Amino acid sequence: MDTFFPQNNWEPFVYQRLNHLIQHYQQAGGTPLADQAYVVFDFDNTSAIADVEDNLMIYMLKQLLYKLTPEQFFTILTTGPFDFDLILEADRPNLTPANLAKDIIENYTWLYEHYIKAPQLSLEEVKATDFYQDFRAKLRYYYRAVNKHFIREAGQPWLTYWFQGYSQTELINLTREMLDHALVAPIELEVYHSSSQRPGIVGEVVADFTSGLRFPKELRDLYEAFQSHNIATYVVSASPIDVVRTAALEYGFQVPFNQVIAMCYQIDQDRKIMAYMEDNTFITKQAGKTAAIQQLIAPQHQGKQPIALFGDSMGDYDMMMNLQDVKLNVLFNCLLSDDTRSIVELAHGLIHRPDAQFVVQGRDENTGQLRPSNKSIVFGESQERLMIN
Repeated sequence: MDTFFPQNNWEPFVYQRLNHLIQHYQQAGGTPLADQAYVVFDFDNTSAIADVEDNLMIYMLKQLLYKLTPEQFFTILTTGPFDFDLILEADRPNLTPANLAKDIIENYTWLYEHYIKAPQLSLEEVKATDFYQDFRAKLRYYYRAVNKHFIREAGQPWLTYWFQGYSQTELINLTREMLDHALVAPIELEVYHSSSQRPGIVGEVVADFTSGLRFPKELRDLYEAFQSHNIATYVVSASPIDVVRTAALEYGFQVPFNQVIAMCYQIDQDRKIMAYMEDNTFITKQAGKTAAIQQLIAPQHQGKQPIALFGDSMGDYDMMMNLQDVKLNVLFNCLLSDDTRSIVELAHGLIHRPDAQFVVQGRDENTGQLRPSNKSIVFGESQERLMIN
């Protein structure tokens, strides 16, 4: 078998299938884009281990890098076609997005007046206060809750785009700062407790975040192998467009801006980002990701489907199930308890078939690395597993 990139921690059968794919579909230098085969990667937890948007939100939270007045922040948290009275924990009727927003902004108002608008204290002094501790825990809890329960729609507000007020250039620069920090941060669990001195309306909450973002060398090598053999590489992601474009172009993947499709937001008359999804845009997860491939990418390649898809979650499930001409679907095994289990089961039955359409790649969340296995190890554990029970 000819090989086009180092094996390192690739699972052996996944590595074999990828090399066969490149061998069959490679093109001579100078082949026009329209005549090239192409592949589509998800970004978070596929090209990367961890999530770039998640890391951006935590970086902003730790540094208090918001350009929002309390009134603007509250508007973002409470605007849109969403059920803000949704009870988030069955035995806590006061724990709703609406009440969380009120508690968050009460804390943010103090932070805004004492640090963000005109610093009267150092960042370290501010972060030692009950106001910050409560703000951090409740904002993180809110972020996780709305991303679990609510769905973005084109032209509508979105509740966690707290980089409103940034220009696109400013957001790109912020993303670089975040990535430079996150890529060397230790992989460890951070637990955020709200302040018992500031129960507010919802009472005490606990939220967490696993620090440390990694771009595995195996993925960067694979992108380079496709590109150097004239197989076009695209990224379709559910993270913010300027964040993903920065990571995909500047941090070893070398994907041109116009080959990255992700969540797009409205820009105001002063060229500042708004916490609204762009009108008539694709919501690039689940069926929206499939539609983006069919309507934005395939027409550039004579209507053909990609030769390979790479993903990890239900956000990628639709494209893997419905794009029937795809030769190889690579699922990065995050040990999820949803319908991606069916892909793992399907791939397990196809191991060693030379035309296997589905394969599974394992990873170790404790080290931020791939594993030469289709089994994964979740953060905080040592046991490898193919699926969770």
